[in-house]
Amino acid sequence: MGLIEVGKNIRDIRQKMGLTQKEFGEKVGKSESQIGAYETAKVNISVDTLFKIASVAKVMPEELISWQKKSEDNKKWDAELRIYNQDDRLAVIGILAKNGYDVGQHKKSANPTGKAVNYYVHATDLKENADTSK
Repeated sequence: MGLIEVGKNIRDIRQKMGLTQKEFGEKVGKSESQIGAYETAKVNISVDTLFKIASVAKVMPEELISWQKKSEDNKKWDAELRIYNQDDRLAVIGILAKNGYDVGQHKKSANPTGKAVNYYVHATDLKENADTSK
């Protein structure tokens, strides 16, 4: 991914927040012109600044450097559980499936390098599920 895409992502996120470059820069601790330079890819951006921008925008840092949304971000799950142990994930999947849920598992990058991942179980409540709360 190039600086141009990173800059576009920063601009898109800032605009979704409804902030000007000046307002966003104040929150990040950078000048209006520096934010503009990041958005137009005129300067390199440090990792520290990327993390600061992500923190201010309340997004994961990888959203700033990713050229497209991950497919799991577009899913409409009713539940997503982070479960560390594979045996525990499989047990939870079995319980949910037995009760009529559409279940699966996926992983997400835990850091910007992508070397560490977190594993998740996701479930969708199918409308024909039995109501076991009674």
